[in-house]
Amino acid sequence: MKNIWFTIYSSTKDDDKYIGLNNYRTLLEILLIPAIQDKINREKKVQKIMLDLFPDLENDKIEYFKELFYEKKPYDGIINISISTKTISWNHLSEDERKDFLIEKWKVLFSNLSDDYFLVDKSEVIKSLDELKNKEWKVTTSPIKKKLKYNKDVYTIVMDLSTERAQLALVRNSDQKWIKLKDFETWKIMTDANFKNFKLDGDILAFSYSSVFNTLFTAPEIFNLKEIIN
Repeated sequence: MKNIWFTIYSSTKDDDKYIGLNNYRTLLEILLIPAIQDKINREKKVQKIMLDLFPDLENDKIEYFKELFYEKKPYDGIINISISTKTISWNHLSEDERKDFLIEKWKVLFSNLSDDYFLVDKSEVIKSLDELKNKEWKVTTSPIKKKLKYNKDVYTIVMDLSTERAQLALVRNSDQKWIKLKDFETWKIMTDANFKNFKLDGDILAFSYSSVFNTLFTAPEIFNLKEIIN
């Protein structure tokens, strides 16, 4: 079953109002899937759920949101709510304050959906959001399941995501030693770090991309393991 896309959109083109928001958005797109997705009624044909941030909006558009979605199916499978950021200065918030703000706004969205959108009591969704707020926002995945064998050692390829960066690394299976390969912007992982496979030629490790666009216009990401692994 296709994942529901949980995302955040900023109405302003003045990007310096929300420095780092893209990283939070990308992490939440991943974190909200296991936290919320299975609690949503798929008969509503929901494909995307979105917070729209407006710095000049006086208040969250809750009543308008209800008019659009309460006991109705979303048009084209999209649920979105207009959120006011007029009273906050995103760039001056701490990491915990940013997490609090975003989770509280997701709670506004889900609290104001009608019960027919859920397979469980709505309070369970709110509880899941509160639990997520109190967790460390970090995800470690293995983008390529195949193991790397180099100099008689076996390594797992991992991508470690946080609100600060996405790090491509090797984890040596014998002692779990973490070996950094490269940092990326978290929000760019689906373009700059969208890897599907690797090739090892002597000491040279090359990652190939899964995207046709990357394959045509971007050279493989290459690392000299002799220089990296001690």
